[in-house]
Parts: sequence; C-alpha cells; structure tokens
Amino acid sequence: MIAKRVGSSRWIWTVTTAALLWACGDGARAQDSSPGSDPEAVELVDDWIDALGGMEQHENLRTARFTMTTEMYDAASGRLRRARPRYVAIARLAAGLAARIERWEGDDFIVQGFDGQTDWAYTNGEPLTPADKDQEEVLYVSGDVNYWIGLPFKLKDGGVHLHYDGTDAAGRHTVRVTFDEGIGDHQDVWHYYFVDGRTWPVQVDYQEAGKDNVNHTRWEDIRSADGYFYVGARVHFNDDGRVTKIIRTHDVEINPELEETVFAGLSPSGG
Repeated sequence: MIAKRVGSSRWIWTVTTAALLWACGDGARAQDSSPGSDPEAVELVDDWIDALGGMEQHENLRTARFTMTTEMYDAASGRLRRARPRYVAIARLAAGLAARIERWEGDDFIVQGFDGQTDWAYTNGEPLTPADKDQEEVLYVSGDVNYWIGLPFKLKDGGVHLHYDGTDAAGRHTVRVTFDEGIGDHQDVWHYYFVDGRTWPVQVDYQEAGKDNVNHTRWEDIRSADGYFYVGARVHFNDDGRVTKIIRTHDVEINPELEETVFAGLSPSGG
C-alpha cells in the first residue's frame, strides 16, 4: 500500500462519450476504475480526488466560463514569442457536453462550438465548411476544454486504465495511463509522477501514438473557484528543462448562468 499524502494535450476526446462518462458517479469516494487498473495507481488517484473534495465536486459542475491563454516561448532565450487567449464556455446539456470557444487570429475573429449534437464554426461571422481547419477541429477543441477542467476526475472514467510502474530514479511514484479503443486517441500514453507529501502530481508526461519523443509538463499555480480546484499553469518543457509553452487557465467562473443558445450557432457569448 502507498502511504496517504496530504495536500496532478493532445487528447482527442469524443464529446458524446465524455458526456456519458461525466454523468457517472454517486458523489461518494471516486468510482471503481476500469478493469485492469492497479490498486496502487488507483489509490494515488483516489487520494488526489479525495483531497479536492471527492467526485461530487465534479458532479456539481454544470457550467463553467474561463480563459485559456497559450504562451509560446523561445526555448533558447526564454523570451515570450506570443500569447493567444481563448475565451471558453462549457455546459453539461441534456444532449451532451457543450462548448463555445472564441479567439482572434490576427484580424480574424473565430468562434467554434458544439451543442452536444451539432458542431459549427465561424470566421468573422461567416460559417465555415467541413473543409476548413477550424471547422474540422471543433470536436477536438470542444473535448479538450471540457477534459482539462475535468481532471483528475476524468481519470476514473470507463475505458481509462491506471497502471502503477513503481518509483523512478528520483523516487517518484509513477502512474501510467492507457485507454481503450474509442477513448480519445487510445494509443497515447500518459505518465503521472507523484511524490510523498503532495497529492497533486509534480510532473505529467505524454507520448503521442506512433511517436518516439516524450512531452514533458509541470502543473503549477493550483487555483480554486468556488471550491473547485484546477491547474492554473501547464508548463511544457523540453528534455533539458527549457520552457517551450505555458497554457494558463484563469478568470474561471463555476456554474454561471448560461443560455443554451450560447452553444447553438453564432450567438452572443454572454460576456
């Protein structure tokens, strides 16, 4: 057994599947993980979830509004190259998990959305077609913004397997996460590294399907809004430790009043 601690993409998550899994749970201790998960790994994740208030915290998340700002850095100099904010609204609707994402690319204003059934995208008020990249990526970005605000609770979803790989050379407990076919890109592999004395992982690495390189991240600036905890900064760094990108989540509102029309076509975002 692992001693209790006090107090941690490319993830193409299909939104319809995510909606079904988000609805699971009874608000008690985190639900049983998928068959094949290791007890040691499950305990690490369960301790993390319990430290945040249990699965009921995520069960109570009906809507959210937040900004995700991606900062790109020059690894050699450490200088900020550019920053791009995305203004996000999400909701759990009867039809599934909905999302609306707004951003500027130069002078172009791009809006992407999904209402649980239909995905859509506009540039400067003009609807896009399936041949347009921003339309093609709607399901990906909609799933992405729902997924990241849903960690660590998402690690208890069906089809997600938690493996305990022991401790690494630095003495960190290693939880390897794999997925069933049909859950995201099921060939991606994630590693969560935990140390005694801290519930959140100190590092999260992932390897994309078919690629040899490993992507390294640190989760920093842990924040809360109305008692709901989230990662304020996901810091991406290369093999020699130099920062290449930081994804910041900020200005988070939990359960704001959002009309369903926000997620249905080009409509006012409500702020």
